Amino acid sequence: MILGLDVGGTHTDTALVSPGGVARVVKTPTGSDLLETLTEALTRALETIPLVKLERMVFSTTLATNAVVQDRLDPVGMMVMAGPGIDPELYSVGPCYRTIPGVVDHRGKEVVPPDRRAVEGIREEMGWLGLDKVGVVGKFSVRHPGHEMSVRTWIKDHFSHVALGHRISGGLNFPRRIHTTYLNAALNDIHVEFVQSLQATLDRLGLDAPSYLLKPEGGTILMDRSFDQPAHTAQSGPAASVIGAIALHCTPQTSLVLDIGGTTTDMAVIMNSAPLLNPTGVRIGPYKTSIRSLYTCSIGVGGDSEVRIDKQGNLRVGPNRQGPPAAMGGSVPTPTDALVFLGKLKAGRASRACDAIEKLAQKIEKRPEETAERILEEAARVIAEGASQFIQEINSQPVYTIYELIEDRKVEPERVVLIGGPALCLAPYVQEALGLPAAVPKHYKAANAIGAACARVTTEINLHADTEMGKAVIPEEEFETSIGRDFTIENARAMAGERLKERALRQGANPEELQVTVCDEQVFGMVRDFQRVGTNIRLRAQITPGLTRKWMHELCEI
Repeated sequence: MILGLDVGGTHTDTALVSPGGVARVVKTPTGSDLLETLTEALTRALETIPLVKLERMVFSTTLATNAVVQDRLDPVGMMVMAGPGIDPELYSVGPCYRTIPGVVDHRGKEVVPPDRRAVEGIREEMGWLGLDKVGVVGKFSVRHPGHEMSVRTWIKDHFSHVALGHRISGGLNFPRRIHTTYLNAALNDIHVEFVQSLQATLDRLGLDAPSYLLKPEGGTILMDRSFDQPAHTAQSGPAASVIGAIALHCTPQTSLVLDIGGTTTDMAVIMNSAPLLNPTGVRIGPYKTSIRSLYTCSIGVGGDSEVRIDKQGNLRVGPNRQGPPAAMGGSVPTPTDALVFLGKLKAGRASRACDAIEKLAQKIEKRPEETAERILEEAARVIAEGASQFIQEINSQPVYTIYELIEDRKVEPERVVLIGGPALCLAPYVQEALGLPAAVPKHYKAANAIGAACARVTTEINLHADTEMGKAVIPEEEFETSIGRDFTIENARAMAGERLKERALRQGANPEELQVTVCDEQVFGMVRDFQRVGTNIRLRAQITPGLTRKWMHELCEI
C-alpha cells in the first residue's frame, strides 16, 4: 500500500492506494500550522491500517511556494561571474548582489580566472551584513564548473550554505540559473526545518516507509535527498493533479484537465496520455527559474470563491476567497452555497446557504433558484474563459510533452476531465460553457493525492562534450572525464544514460522504472582554417515522469 498527501489552500487530501485500487481517501482542512495539518491528515488516513503494509509515502506541499509568495525568504548574498554578451546586473536579486572576476567562454574554456582576493573581500562585506548563505553562479559554469567550485572552496567555512548554479541546472539560461540558485539558498533553512520536523512526526506516528517529495514536473525525490534543491518542491500541487488525472482517466484523446479546488482552478493539457511540459522553467512568485515543470495555469475561481455584484449589477465569481462558504460559517455567498441551496451538494448547514443566496437574490431582484443557477453558470464561464486563454497561450509557442517536441500540431482538446471537490456538481455547467464532453473519474475528490502517491522518481542531467578540448562534462553531477576525438553522439547517449540511472537510484528510483528519454541533443562540427577540428555535443536526458508500474493498471478507468 502507498500513501499520497497533497496540501491545498483549503483542504489537505490524503489517499491510500493498494494493488487493487484506491483503499481510502481523507480530506482534512488545511490550517495555519502545516505540520499540525500533516499530522492530523496522516492520523485520520491511517486509522485501522496496519503500518507494516505501507510501502512508500509521497508528500506534495505548498511550503516553498508560500515562503516565496509571503516573502519569508532568508537573506542571501549572490556572487555572479559574467561573460560576454550579457550584463549580470540586469538580474540582480537579494540584499547583496556582487559581480566577481572570472570568465568562461561558451565552450568551457577559461578566459579570466576567478580572483580569490576579490572574492574574499566580498565575503567579508557579506559577513558585515550578517548574511549566512550565498549563491555562486557563472554564466557558462555548466560547461566548466571549476570556477564555481573554487569560489565555494574559498568561502565555505564562512557560510552555513553555499548554493552553486551548475548543481541547480545544467541548462544555459543564465538569468534563470541566477534566480534558481538564489531561491535554493534562500529556502534552505526553511526546507531543512520542514523535512526534519516532518521526519520527526513520521517517527512519532511509527511511519518508517520511504518518504518522497513531489516536484513540479510530476516526479518525486527521496525526502532526505532534497536538501540541495528545496525550490524544486515548489508548485507541486498542480503536477499532482495532472498525474492523478492520468492515473484515474487514461485516454489517448487530447484532454483539458481542470482541478477545481476551493480557492483556484488548476488547468493542464494531456496529449496521448502525456502531460505538456514547460521547457524553460516554472515561475515562482516574481522569480523565473530553470526548474522544469508541467505546463499548468491557475485561475482564481473555486468552490469557495466570493460571489459579488459588480457596478453594473452583474454577478461575479472570484478571484478572491473570503473564508469558508456561508454554509460552513462564512460571511459571503460562494458557488458551494449555490450547490447546497439547489440540493446538488450536502455540506455544512443548508439554512445558512439558503440565507446567503436569498439575500443575494433580493439585491439583484431575481428568484433565489435563478440566482443560484446564475452563480454556477458564471463560475463555469470564468473557467471556460481562462481555459480558452490557456489553450491560446499553449498554441502560441512550441509544444512539448514530457517525452518530445510536438511539431506542426495544434492543441485542440477533445474532452475535459474534471477533478477536485466540486467537480461532479459543476461538470454539467463546465461542459455547457466549454462545448466539450466532460468526464469525472472515480475518486475525483482526491485525484491530486492519488497522483502524488503513484508518481515515480524522476531526474535529469545535461552532458556537454567537446572532442577538440578532449572532455565531457555533466554539471549537475560535478562529473568531468577525458574523451577521444572519436567520441560520438552514441557514446554521449550511453554515458548520459549510465550516469542518469546512477543519479536516479541515489534519489530513490525503482531499478525497474528507469526509463531514460533523451529530450534534446545537438551535434556541431567545429571548423578552423577550413578544416574540421572537432565535434561539440550537447545532450539532455531524463528519467521520464509518469506512474509507478505496479499501480498504474489498477487505477485507470477509460
